[in-house]
Amino acid sequence: MFAEENETILHFSPPKVWTALTRFEDYERWNPFIRIAGRPEAGALVQYSFRMKSNKPRFFTIDACIITFEPQRRMTFRFGFGGLLSFEESYAVEPVPVGSRLVHCFRCTGLLSALKLWKMKRNFSEMLEIIDPLFERYLGPTRPPASAKKRVRKGFRPNA
Repeated sequence: MFAEENETILHFSPPKVWTALTRFEDYERWNPFIRIAGRPEAGALVQYSFRMKSNKPRFFTIDACIITFEPQRRMTFRFGFGGLLSFEESYAVEPVPVGSRLVHCFRCTGLLSALKLWKMKRNFSEMLEIIDPLFERYLGPTRPPASAKKRVRKGFRPNA
């Protein structure tokens, strides 16, 4: 078994983060690797489409089950080939003083996961490094835009 995890502090409320994570139809706007079709609820079977490289045009689609669904807190998808090789993608959201902490994780389990799958582990790590900043950008600006300052003109101005 191996897992790759990334933690991000987001300056957005947990409900806003959770809503964005459960809007599967919007994943294409921020996630270049994953597409999901189905209902976000416990035990739901969803169509989970993925690709390991963002420059590859083809997605592979497999049935996935939402094995954990705790509204406003945690969601986990599981897909794979039974006890031979299974994958999980999970999101955990928790409140922090400045907004939310998002823990995004890919986990590989099963008999074949004991093999040295270093390339797959590296791919999952690279995916997390790309996905999580894109998700933060998708949520919106982290600070209110600076107000336009009036430019002070220096020098002599007749009729001023």
